[in-house]
Amino acid sequence: MSATRVGLAVLAVIGLGIAGSGAPAVAAPADDGWAGATDSPAGPGLSDPIERAWLLPALSLEERVSRTRRVSLEAGVWSLDTAARAVLHRSFPAPPLERAQAAVRLAPDLPAVHMARARALWLHGDSPIAAIRAAGAALLAVPRHLEASLWFGGSALFVLAIALVAGGLLCIAAAAALVVPHATHDLGDAVSGRMPGFARAALFAGVLLLPLVMGEGLLGLGVVLLAVGVTYGGARQRFALGLAVAAVLVGAYPVARLAGATLEALAGDPVAEAALAAAGGLPLVQDVARLDAAAEDDLLAEWALAIKSRREGNLGSADARYQALLEARPEDAVVANNAAGVRLGLGHMESAIDLYRHAARLSGSPIVLFNLSQAYGRAFQMEDLARTLGRAQQLDGDLVAELTALQGTDTQAFVVDLPLPASLVWRRVLESRGGKAFAAELRAPLAPGVLGRDWRVTVLASGGVLLGASLFGSRLRASRWCARCGGRVCPRCHPESGRRGPCQACVRLFQEAAASDRALRQARIAALRQRELHWEQVASLASVVVPGSAGFLSRRPLRSLLGAVFFALAVTCIVLRGGAAPDPLVAGAAAPLAFLGTALAAGVAYAVVVVSCLAARRRA
Repeated sequence: MSATRVGLAVLAVIGLGIAGSGAPAVAAPADDGWAGATDSPAGPGLSDPIERAWLLPALSLEERVSRTRRVSLEAGVWSLDTAARAVLHRSFPAPPLERAQAAVRLAPDLPAVHMARARALWLHGDSPIAAIRAAGAALLAVPRHLEASLWFGGSALFVLAIALVAGGLLCIAAAAALVVPHATHDLGDAVSGRMPGFARAALFAGVLLLPLVMGEGLLGLGVVLLAVGVTYGGARQRFALGLAVAAVLVGAYPVARLAGATLEALAGDPVAEAALAAAGGLPLVQDVARLDAAAEDDLLAEWALAIKSRREGNLGSADARYQALLEARPEDAVVANNAAGVRLGLGHMESAIDLYRHAARLSGSPIVLFNLSQAYGRAFQMEDLARTLGRAQQLDGDLVAELTALQGTDTQAFVVDLPLPASLVWRRVLESRGGKAFAAELRAPLAPGVLGRDWRVTVLASGGVLLGASLFGSRLRASRWCARCGGRVCPRCHPESGRRGPCQACVRLFQEAAASDRALRQARIAALRQRELHWEQVASLASVVVPGSAGFLSRRPLRSLLGAVFFALAVTCIVLRGGAAPDPLVAGAAAPLAFLGTALAAGVAYAVVVVSCLAARRRA
C-alpha cells in the first residue's frame, strides 16, 4: 500500500471514530417538507418538478431516489441536499445503510452524506475498507459543492491566518528569548556599568512591556522582541526574522481578509445567495425578485434565472436567457450544453446538436457527449449515437452507466443540464472587497492599537525596526557567551577578550597549560565538560518543548520559522477542528477529519524539523 493510501486510511479512521461517536452525522429538521415523502402524495398545485417527483408514491426507496435523481439531473441539480438530509433523518423508514446509500445518490457532492455513509458502513457494513473509501470520498467531494467549498475554504484560510501570525510571533519570540541575558546586561551598561542585575532586569522588562502599556498588544510586543532578535543576530537570523515579519503581516491582513470574504460570501452577496437558492431549486419570493432586479447587469443572476425557467418548464424564457448568455460567454461549455438542452426541448434539433458539438469541443465532458448521443438518437443518426456514446464511456464508464440506467426504457431523449459553475461565485469572492471587518475583528485581541488598524503603519514600523536594529547591531559591542565555558563575555567588562572565541579564563586554561597546575587544570576541564553536557541536554529539551527554538539553537534560523508555523498550524487545527464558523449542514464529520488530518500532517512536519535541527546540532 502506498504512503498516500496509508495516510488516507489513518485520516479516515480518525474521521470514522468522530462520526461514530454517537450523534448523527447529518441532522435534518423533523418538519422538513422532504421528510414526509413516504406517505405524502404530490399535490396538484405543486409546481416544482423535483419536489413533485420526490413526493409521488413509490413502492421502495430505490424507486423514489431514482425517479427524483433523474428529474434533478434534467434540471441541472446534481446535488439535491435537502432530500439527502431528509433521507438520513432517523424518522425515515429504512435501515441506516440503505438510507446513507440513497443520500449519496441524491447528493453525491455533499461531504456530509459521504461521511454518514462511511459511518453506516463502519457500523453496519461488511468491509472497513469500504468505509475508509467513503470517508475519503467525502474530502474529494468538497471542491464540487459550492457551499461546502466556501465553508471549508474560509475555515482553512482562517486557520492559515492564525498559524502564520502565531508562527511568525513564536519565531520572533524564540530568537529574542535566547539573547535576553545579553540584552539585559547591555541595556544596563548603557545606563550605568554599576547597575545591579535585578535593576537591569527591571529596566529591560519595562522597555519590553512598554507597547502593552501603550495599548499595542502582542503585536507591539512582537516589534520590540523583533528589535532584540535582529540586533543580536547574524545575517541568516535577520533574514529569517524578516520572513517571520512577512508571515505575520500576510496572515493578519490579506489572508484574514480573504478568510472573512469567503466565510461571508453568500451572506455578504445577496445576488449570489439568491442564485444558489434558485439553482438548487429552493428560491424564495424575495430571491426571485432580487435576481430579476439584477439580471440586466449581473451574469450570475441571469444564469440562475435561466436555470429556474428551464426547471419550471418555461422553455421560451429559458431559451431567451441562454441565448443572451451565449452572446456574453460564447466559449463556455456549461452555457452551450444547457442551451442545447432547451433547444432540444423546443424541437430545434439541428441547433441543439450544433450547440452540443460546440460544448463537446470546449470541454470534452462525458456528460456533454452523453447528451450529444441522446440528441443523435432523437434525430435517428444511429452511427453518430454509437460513436459518441462510446467516447463518453471511455471517459467515464460509471457515470454513463448511471445515466443510462436512469433513462431506463424511456424512448424520449434524456439529457442532463450542468450545474451552475462554482467558479462564478469564487471569482466574486476573490474580486470583492469584503472581509475587512472580519479581519479587523480577528486582529483586535492581538493588536488593539494603531498597528492593528492600519497595515501601512505595521509595515513601516516593522521595516524600520528591521533596518534600524540591523544597523545598530552591526555597530554594537554586544556581550556574548564564551565558546568554551558558556560564561558571559562583555567587551566593556572584559576588554581583553575579542569579539569572538573563548573568554580570557578559557584561554589561560587551554592555551597556557604550562603556567597552571595540572591537577587543577584537569579538574576544571572535567567540570567544563560536565557543564557542556548539561547545557546540551537543556538545549535539546528546549528544542523539543519550545516551538521555534530548535533552529536558532542549531544555527539554522529558517527551520525555526518553519517549525513555529507547523506547530501553530497543528494546534490551531486541533482547536478549530469543527471549522471557523458553524457548519451549514454541509460538512458533517468531514470537518474534523480534514482539520485533524491537517493537524497530524503539521505535527509530523514539526517533528521532522525538530529532529533535523537536533541532528545538525550534534554534527556541529
